[in-house]
Order: sequence, then C-alpha cells, then structure tokens
Amino acid sequence: MVKVSVLMATKNGEKTLAAAIESIRWQSFTNFELIICNDYSTDRTASICDSFAQQDDRIRVLTNIGQPGLASALNQGLAQCQGTYIARMDDDDWAHPDRLVQQVAALNRQEQVAIVGTSIRLFDDQGVYGRREVKPSPTTRDIWRGQLFAHPSVMFRREIYDQLDGYSTAVKHLRIEDYDFWCRCYAAGFVGLNLTGAYLDYREDQAAFRKRDNWRRLRLVRCMTHWRPAMDIPWFYGVFQVIELLKCVVPQRLIRHYHRFIYRISG
Repeated sequence: MVKVSVLMATKNGEKTLAAAIESIRWQSFTNFELIICNDYSTDRTASICDSFAQQDDRIRVLTNIGQPGLASALNQGLAQCQGTYIARMDDDDWAHPDRLVQQVAALNRQEQVAIVGTSIRLFDDQGVYGRREVKPSPTTRDIWRGQLFAHPSVMFRREIYDQLDGYSTAVKHLRIEDYDFWCRCYAAGFVGLNLTGAYLDYREDQAAFRKRDNWRRLRLVRCMTHWRPAMDIPWFYGVFQVIELLKCVVPQRLIRHYHRFIYRISG
C-alpha cells in the first residue's frame, strides 16, 4: 500500500515543472505516488508530465475536467490519492531530499498531530535570498490571523480530506484557498506542527507578489470575519484585519522590499 500521495497541480509550468518533479522522484523516502493534475495548460506542460509518467510508474497524470483553477485541480487530484498521508507540492518549488521521510516520521510519532509543515527557503530566478521560519505549534489564533503553514510544504493525514472534502472552489476564496482550508481544519479540531528544518525551497518572485493584490486582501478580510466566531477568536483580534486593509494603500514594491529584508539570510 502507498504510504504517501504527493499532490501537485500545474498550469503552464513548462519552465519549472521538471525540477519540481525531479525533487520528488529523488526523495530518500520511496513509498509514494505523485499525482499531477494539469489545469488547462496551453504550453508544453502536458508533454513534460507524460514523459515523466513513462519513466516512473509512481507518477500519475490527470487532466482537470472541472472548472479551471488551483482548488478545482487539487480536489480532482485529492480524489485519486491512495496514500495514508497526503503531501502538497507546487510546480515551481523544490523539495529537499529528506522532506518526505522527516514528515512521515513526525506523523508516525505523534498520532494527535494531523498536519506537518516545514520552514522554507525563499528563492527567485537569482537564487535563494531568504528563509522563513514558521511557528512550531500553530494555535487556532495563529491560523486565524494568517500565521499559516507554508502550503506546498505540508503533509497531512487522509482523514482531513475524508472529513472536509477538499478545498473550496468558491470565487470568494480565490487565492486564499489555503487560508480557508486551514481555518476549516482547526475549526474541526485538527491540529498541526511545523518542523524547524527548511525542507522546501519556495519560489517567491515578482510574479508571486503580483498575485497578492488588493482584491485578494479584501477576500481575506471577509474570510477572517466569517471564521472569527467559529474559531472563538476574541473581538480585539480585529486589529489584524485592519492591518490587512492598511496594506491596500502600501505600494506593492515596498511590501516586497520589506519581505526580502525581514526574511534575509544573515551571515
């Protein structure tokens, strides 16, 4: 039986996809399957996926037949995952060789933990420029205020999918699918931890920042309002919603410079 299903969705990923797939193929933990869902790509993505599937029978390629979008593609892949644990992976990131073995060990060790993420290294086309440490044991309040797991770094128990039925595809959750998903997990009583080691290189370039526009911030604030009573968040935590709204008037260029400064690797 497959222990881990690695789930990846891809859209027009021809420039970065091969490296992401290779980083999973060469994991020190080998009892896995890699499920890749092609989300209406118009470049060479399909042929790249098919080529890898022909080389490695652990790789299965799906085509999104639902509505376009990350959440829809992930849900289609989730329905095909056969593993006891499900690990996320993005098509433009790179997993360190011991990522899966470390996360499997953590889940095997601690039955009360349902989600295991990791710290991450940040990179762009010029190379690695930073490192983001994540909270070792995020609380419900941490999750609500946006101190989330690094989404493509996580591994979680299959029970989460069985109980919550995947990601929301609603327009109101566009590009905040992960925030809504983690809030649903914690509201349902699941808890997680983060490994202190950085086991994933996460692409954080100019294109990634462009996706965090003001419409996304407004959707996030609305989602925070929705989850506040369900997660028993104190009223004074509303200050974090105000902070998100204030970001709407800050030039994106300044936010990016601040981000690179606080996460820079010293020494």
